[in-house]
Amino acid sequence: MVNTNKIVGQNVKKYIEGKGIKHSWVMERTGIKKTAYYNFLKGEGNVEKYVAKINKLFRINDPFFFYKADMELNGKTFGRSRSDSFMNYVALSFHGAEDEELKRACIFSANLLN
Repeated sequence: MVNTNKIVGQNVKKYIEGKGIKHSWVMERTGIKKTAYYNFLKGEGNVEKYVAKINKLFRINDPFFFYKADMELNGKTFGRSRSDSFMNYVALSFHGAEDEELKRACIFSANLLN
């Protein structure tokens, strides 16, 4: 029997680690407590609620993105376009947090356009 919640947790973990993001960063921005977060990655707890928070954080519009048993994460999944970087930087700045990598990307993009 396939445990869908476990698949979701594994996919979220692969996605976050593939992006090179720390789990603490995700917990901080989603408001998920540490114990609940790590249980979620094991497929335990309120998976649907946490997936919604992860989707919102990463601006994933497909509510079933993490539910695929054969989910493949490739360069396209992790790539950032200039507009994505700019929008992420603006969103983080709006909430009082900045990501140095995004800040550098925005500065670099602005220099290319000038």
